[in-house]
Amino acid sequence: MTESKKKSKKKKKISILKFILIVLLMVTFIIVGSVGGLVFAVIKNTPKIDPTKIDSMLSENSVILDKNGNLIEKIETQEYRTIIEDLDEIPDYLENAFIAIEDTRFRKHIGIDFKRIIGALIEDIKARKFVQGGSTITQQLARNIYLNREKKITRKIKEAYIAIQIERHLTKDQILKLYLNTVDLGKGAFGIQEAAQTYFSKNVNELTLAESALLAGIPKSPTIYSPYILLKSENVDKDKYYVIGEYDIYGTKYTAVFNNKALERQRLVLKLMREQNFITEEEYQKALNEDIKKAIKPGQKKIKGISSYFTDYVKEQVLDTLVNKLGYTKEEAKRELYTGGLKIYSTMDINMQHKVEKIYDNFVNVILGNTSKTSGPVLISWSKDKYGNVLDSYKKIILYKKENLLDSNYNLIIENGTYNFSNGNLLIKNKKLNIYPKTIDITDYYTIDNNKNLVTHTVSSLNISKDNYYIDKSKRLVIKSNFLNKNKDFYKVDGNKNLLINPKYFYINKTGVVQPQSAVVIMDYRTGEIKALVGGRNVKGNKVLNRAVHSQRQPGSAIKPIAVYLPALDNGYTAATVIDDIPHYDSKGRLWPKNWNRKFLGLTTLREAVEQSMNVIAVKVLEDIGIDTSIEYLTRLGIINENDPSKDNFVSRSENRRVNDENLAALALGGLSKGFTPLDMTKAYAAIANQGIYIEPITFTKIVDRDGNVLYENKTLKNRVVTPQVAYLMTDILKGVVTRGTGWRAQLYQYNTTIPVAGKTGTTQNKADAWFIGYTPYYIGGVWIGNDNPGIKLSQGSKLASILWKNIMKEIHTGFKPKNFVKPQGLVVREICTESGKLATDLCKRDPRGSTVRSEIFIKGTEPTEFCDVHVEALIDTSTNKLANKFCPPELVEKRVFIKRKTPYIPEENNGYIPADYQYTLPTEVCDVHSQKNNFNDWLNEWFFNNTEQKDKNKHEDNQENIQPQENNIEDDDDNDNE
Repeated sequence: MTESKKKSKKKKKISILKFILIVLLMVTFIIVGSVGGLVFAVIKNTPKIDPTKIDSMLSENSVILDKNGNLIEKIETQEYRTIIEDLDEIPDYLENAFIAIEDTRFRKHIGIDFKRIIGALIEDIKARKFVQGGSTITQQLARNIYLNREKKITRKIKEAYIAIQIERHLTKDQILKLYLNTVDLGKGAFGIQEAAQTYFSKNVNELTLAESALLAGIPKSPTIYSPYILLKSENVDKDKYYVIGEYDIYGTKYTAVFNNKALERQRLVLKLMREQNFITEEEYQKALNEDIKKAIKPGQKKIKGISSYFTDYVKEQVLDTLVNKLGYTKEEAKRELYTGGLKIYSTMDINMQHKVEKIYDNFVNVILGNTSKTSGPVLISWSKDKYGNVLDSYKKIILYKKENLLDSNYNLIIENGTYNFSNGNLLIKNKKLNIYPKTIDITDYYTIDNNKNLVTHTVSSLNISKDNYYIDKSKRLVIKSNFLNKNKDFYKVDGNKNLLINPKYFYINKTGVVQPQSAVVIMDYRTGEIKALVGGRNVKGNKVLNRAVHSQRQPGSAIKPIAVYLPALDNGYTAATVIDDIPHYDSKGRLWPKNWNRKFLGLTTLREAVEQSMNVIAVKVLEDIGIDTSIEYLTRLGIINENDPSKDNFVSRSENRRVNDENLAALALGGLSKGFTPLDMTKAYAAIANQGIYIEPITFTKIVDRDGNVLYENKTLKNRVVTPQVAYLMTDILKGVVTRGTGWRAQLYQYNTTIPVAGKTGTTQNKADAWFIGYTPYYIGGVWIGNDNPGIKLSQGSKLASILWKNIMKEIHTGFKPKNFVKPQGLVVREICTESGKLATDLCKRDPRGSTVRSEIFIKGTEPTEFCDVHVEALIDTSTNKLANKFCPPELVEKRVFIKRKTPYIPEENNGYIPADYQYTLPTEVCDVHSQKNNFNDWLNEWFFNNTEQKDKNKHEDNQENIQPQENNIEDDDDNDNE
């Protein structure tokens, strides 16, 4: 080969190399330019940050505390976090554990670690997948605060850029503190303090080296390396796993078992700490030998043994305060409540709440005293058809027996003969489906659990949109063919030609709700503070129906003291005012109402009427004082909100006017269209207990922000309803209800002494609801019992509520000193006749039924000044029981004491009804056996005038009330029939 050819070939090779080099440079420039452009574009679109304000951006869980600052509940969110304000609170070895495993050169890099990035890239290439992260602690902080976890190159660029910005403005210690407050450590715990509580039930400064290393191993994968995992208890082989604890989560049993992968990760952390000289060999060996399994003690997010009812209501009240008192929007208020780190000081008495919850855990045995012998469900009186379905009073099915509604696979059974097909459409006419303009509701069903409880199960509406069905002229449900063609699995037909509708198209509450349900509210009536509250029994989970504050039920006779008798006592009535308990008629001339015992007492004092819960007298008194007066007092008692109709749970309204409950049945007998909650009833009675002053109930005393500033101090709202004297008089009457009336089962001590109880029973029509609202010189409590479906009756009425109330209050008052209700000045005592309400005479003491004289309390100035004119004395011919004439043989004439009504009662004009006192009424006929020829009237009138004008002018000032328990006279306690 010639020299020229060699040179030519050499030049050609150089040209190719130059070309390749140029191409490589161009590609490099293009890649660098593209990457640079991408980086520039990403950085340009990255929001500006101010790292100095990261502290204020950290969310922190709010907590609900008792009055002493003890934790009741850490308000649940997706993230639990408690901020550590000072890095000195964190042990050095805990900081170093995180640095050793997450970012060895943390103290040296500028926010990103190029060496670590290259190393991670090499490992990823070798493994052909992402196996090692290159993020520094600062980058992780940037992601936790400003970014999300999406796996995109743009996010990594933003992360690096923000990390550099953070490093420019904050010290390494500040960055580390922020990181340790934000790092995800599994089980909802964000930040090291929350993790210390979650896994070890201790504060961060109490963690050992071994425990710290265990936590430091979690961030790589909080799911994989969590120290314990939850498994359904039924799947746990206890010989295979190390069991940490058993938990009931929303009714399902779980077992917490130790996670061995967490132990492997902990060993790696300790090894790295030793290699990087963060710990000595001795510390390393000691940590390895620590039994970390025994150290795991999962912390509680709220105190054990307490339901969520109270704290759920606290949250409602706090949100309402933030919005209506502090000007937050609803969104801002929710964010502040759940992530603002608020400290909410509740009014709950933890010990009291525990006692109430314990009684509700043993509900049936507490009420029945372990004596239930019923073959059916306990505390329930039900009517069933021959198929076992539950009927209401109109014989309509309100609950199906489960197997009559659903098959074993929970398909809805539409019986053969109640459906057919036409032109591809499905036509159904079946009582199980209740068809409304916008929904097709399925009737609920019931089961009986192992404790003989009736359990009701909700079944939702059919999930079919309105445009896919209609109602034909025969009132059949017509499901269109288009829907059926698109949803082939909607139904199938079984071997008996029953149509089975797939449960995919409706919801079933398979757990169910135990019946009857109950709720209780306990208050300190002097402060308005709610001390304990339960909104249901045997119900698990948060945000369930809180019957104590949201379930409106008819109050029955429990309404009488607040809607009738308290207003009456403040408007001219006294405890001695006599009302005639005789048949009463409505505007259409029909006998109404009936007393609970289906009897009429005759002349009865207001005190006796309340004690025996007589319906007729309540109606008569309300007729006299007027509906408007009753409504005015219910408004003062906080039940009616005249200024905000949307919060008025008392009446239905049309064009802002009451249309339903301005009537005698509603106000005198409690037959309301909507009803009251247990809290409503409790707070109304609390005003009577609190010497006539109404106080709006509160669940918290103050809200403190994360910096310790008081955001809101809850000052109680007060208003005077009646004078202390009127309130005491009402209290004394209600005390009589418990001493010798329908509420005698609520006595804490025999004869209602030592710590007396004042209160009132209430039973609604068909025993759908049972109430007892009562108070002592210490606390007030309101108890309701009933079925969620009012169509299901209780086996008994207010007896059940009285017994439950007694058991609760007896436990609460254990160890309390004897105490009486405070008696104000301005009261006097007089001996009165219970037949007239006036000062007693000698004739009153000689009433054939026994003395009708009793000491009665009066507000000074209202005491009677006239003597009894109802008792009269007359000569009677014992052979005829008529008024004697002068011809009657002396041996047949007897002097007797009678009562004489101002308006004579005539049984014949009242369908033959005879009041209990009628036999003691002065006869109107004169003996016609021994004389028919004389004009006896003149002689009789003269005698009558001379012998009935006697007046006993002795005035008695005896303060000792003659208390005689009459338990045996109480035939029943179902003290209302508000039909």
